Amino acid sequence: MPLQYDRDFYKAIEPLLPVLASAPQFPAHDIASRRTVSGKAFEVLLDAFKETSEDKIEETEHTALANDGHSIPIFQFKGRNTSSASNPAILHIHGGGMIMGSVKIFSNVLKQYVSRTGVQIFSVEYRLAPENAHPTPGEDCYAAFVWLQEHAKEFKIDPSRIGILGESGGGGIAAGVAVMARDRNLSPKLAKQILVYPMLDDRNTKPLELVEPFTVWKIVDNITGWSALLGDMAGKDGVSPYAAPARVENTEGLPPTYIDVGELDIFRDEDIKYAGRIAAANISTEFHLYPGLPHCFDLLAPDIPAAKQAFENRAKAMLSF
Repeated sequence: MPLQYDRDFYKAIEPLLPVLASAPQFPAHDIASRRTVSGKAFEVLLDAFKETSEDKIEETEHTALANDGHSIPIFQFKGRNTSSASNPAILHIHGGGMIMGSVKIFSNVLKQYVSRTGVQIFSVEYRLAPENAHPTPGEDCYAAFVWLQEHAKEFKIDPSRIGILGESGGGGIAAGVAVMARDRNLSPKLAKQILVYPMLDDRNTKPLELVEPFTVWKIVDNITGWSALLGDMAGKDGVSPYAAPARVENTEGLPPTYIDVGELDIFRDEDIKYAGRIAAANISTEFHLYPGLPHCFDLLAPDIPAAKQAFENRAKAMLSF
């Protein structure tokens, strides 16, 4: 049976298909156009998400310091109060292909996670490529994780119960932070990595003929994002696994892992492979492949059954450590 959209997804986006078909296709390395057009489109899309709980989600801005002295904004999303001092927490790294996105754009989605789970989320406003190429985005997020551990008592968090969550490009950075934390012997260890259709491999530069027509983030976009982060090193030998986690030689010692991805996503194969390598190292691994769904399916059609199931699976993962 040929690849095709999930029936519910197709029904949900059918009114948008003419708009999507006529959307401009930008050449590789045209970051400005992608930020202006694609970035704005996702901002409008994500603005449609609203809190679904009666609980008021508090949002507070904090600051951590990067190694170079840069002030990194970190936004705390907190729901119902608790007197316990051993709560879990999540460090969130937003998506955007390494070149765009912001905490503000994803804030309504994060509020839904907090409403559903009660788990505090701290989202990092890391510096974007190409203005800040590797290692800056990953190092900003690692510094934010260390900051959160150091301030755990202040936020009534158990420092051994901090996980990391990222989607798309943010999922790739989150996976890189997990490798850094292992290699640098961070203590307490990272409790879990929750990677939502993560962007893991800079060598993914050839379109899958049968998948490409369904894609939202295309191969040319992928080349643009990785080139912005890595410059001329993109796709070549010697790329650090802190930038492209698929490059890691050994997955032993990584944290328990959750990964999901759509069948019609260009990240499908690299995500399947990464999850398999982690599972083969006897690390607890949960993986979901959603048939007939492209990149960002949950944002494009949040009310379809598969998107609701994905949200529940991620929420469950957030409560598992």
